[in-house]
Amino acid sequence: MISLLRRLSFQAKLLVTFVAIVALTTLVGYQFINQSIKRAFSEFTVRSYTGQERAVIQLIRYYYDQTGDLNAVIASLERSPREAPLVLTDNERNVVYAPDARYLGRRLSPDQIKEGQPLVLTSGEEWTLIPARIVLGQDALEQAFLRTIRRSLWLAGLTAAVAGIFLVFLLLRQMTEPLRRLTTAARNIAAGKLDERVFLASSDEMGHLAQSFNEMAESLESAERTKKQMIADISHELRTPLTAVRLALEALRDGVIEINPETLAVLHDKILLTTRLVQDLHQLALADAGQLSIHRSPIQMETVVDSIVETVGVQLEDARIRLHQDISAELPSVDIDRQRIEQVLLNLLANAIRHTPQGGTISIEAVADGDAVRVSICDSGPGLSPEDLAHVFDRFYRADDARPSEGGAGLGLSIAKTLIEAHGGRIWAENAPAGGACFRFTLPTSDSPARNHAAVLDPGRRRLSTE
Repeated sequence: MISLLRRLSFQAKLLVTFVAIVALTTLVGYQFINQSIKRAFSEFTVRSYTGQERAVIQLIRYYYDQTGDLNAVIASLERSPREAPLVLTDNERNVVYAPDARYLGRRLSPDQIKEGQPLVLTSGEEWTLIPARIVLGQDALEQAFLRTIRRSLWLAGLTAAVAGIFLVFLLLRQMTEPLRRLTTAARNIAAGKLDERVFLASSDEMGHLAQSFNEMAESLESAERTKKQMIADISHELRTPLTAVRLALEALRDGVIEINPETLAVLHDKILLTTRLVQDLHQLALADAGQLSIHRSPIQMETVVDSIVETVGVQLEDARIRLHQDISAELPSVDIDRQRIEQVLLNLLANAIRHTPQGGTISIEAVADGDAVRVSICDSGPGLSPEDLAHVFDRFYRADDARPSEGGAGLGLSIAKTLIEAHGGRIWAENAPAGGACFRFTLPTSDSPARNHAAVLDPGRRRLSTE
């Protein structure tokens, strides 16, 4: 039985359950109502004497009062052409007269005696006159009445059961139809049709489930598009330097060009570009897998910024860009992985230098912000459009698609975001009121509760390890 139920569909299981409930409710209701009617009818017939019964009782009392001989009364009852609808019991509750001779000498119960009327003899004994139907049972008319009641109850119960099952069937169709549509859509998505959607004109739990399903499908479709775009971008970014290296090597092999320091320098630059791209992709892959290690230690933010400024100093001079630095020496120390944060600063400064015109200015500012230190890197470039602000931290996204590939693969800001979040901070971009773009991020201080917090990149993803 259990194995059979397991093989049934969800709709069939619900239908069987509801049918069983309706059938059980109908049977229980029938039994309860039948017993209630039978009891009430019995009480009515027992406690109410008919006119004939009252007349016979009064006649027997009168006859006994006149003769003073109860045996004469009994003999008169037995000689009567019509049986009297009464049972007469003696002082010991024994039947001395009954319309049915089989009841003579039978001892009645106290409850039956209570339903009769006493007849006090001259000897002081108390006999009892009881309507025959109380002792002998219901007559044909009463039984026919109860049979009619039972038939009506059965008819009403079956009608209610059929109507209930019909309504249950309609309700189950309303409930299971959305589930069937969701099942079909889920199978289509599993087969690769990520544009599948389920639309239900309902605001109940099924409607909410369909909405969540559609959001999941949209997320999967977006992730698939991002994956395909990422593969295309990686292929493009790797193809350009590798093609240049291949052509140069073929030219060297064929003797078209000669080996000289300039040629080797170009090849070296292309190899470095490819290596940097592979390293960036590897770093993002580690972050996605939750295996990016963070080795924390307390350090002053001014020390980290000074080191990076010294590194990019020559690049700033070549681009004729002024650098303004405003970092207080009294800032609390931050609990960070120095190499990771230096990489963040290098990526943000490289992005600022790339978008700042000659003669422009880049400013670096660090201020206390509660239990964290907020660092801002602002440039005097054209700023960011609303679309750029929404996607600037996306992988392979370039605010200026027209710039040459040497400008970067579009991974620097994504890596910066990953590393800042791994430290338990946050990073965002905005346009400065005076013009230009500002990238700001926060880092927890050494005594901040967030110093031992390992950031979670995405729901369900493992935490980044910190030490």
